[in-house]
Amino acid sequence: MIQTNRGEVLSRITIENGKVIFHEGDDSTDMFILESGRVGFFKDVKGKQVQLATLEKGAVFGEMAAITGERRSATMKTLETSVIVRISKSTIQSKLRSCDPFIKALIEILINNLNRVNERFAVKNTVVDKLIGELKAGAK
Repeated sequence: MIQTNRGEVLSRITIENGKVIFHEGDDSTDMFILESGRVGFFKDVKGKQVQLATLEKGAVFGEMAAITGERRSATMKTLETSVIVRISKSTIQSKLRSCDPFIKALIEILINNLNRVNERFAVKNTVVDKLIGELKAGAK
């Protein structure tokens, strides 16, 4: 887990390859912008880590939990040494409080839709992996 200085609104952090930024199920805190490097987005499906996406320079992640206050929906870890910028949850919440109620509702809808898509993708990916495994076993 990456520890940051919680007093700063923004902080830049360099993280070595293969390190976990946050785990699925962790309490939500901050959101991040990937300044350089690559980060993997992993979901636990029946005890197996399924990679849903690879994020590259300029990507934003961790925003869903930081906005909703729910637990992290996925594990994020570096796929190479990366530099990320942390934006505090308090900064995000302050910006949202000043937002038009329609925009806040729209953001919530989009987050819920994205969560459902991620869940479906993770399950489909697991089914495909199982089928490929069975095909390989049958070919031997």
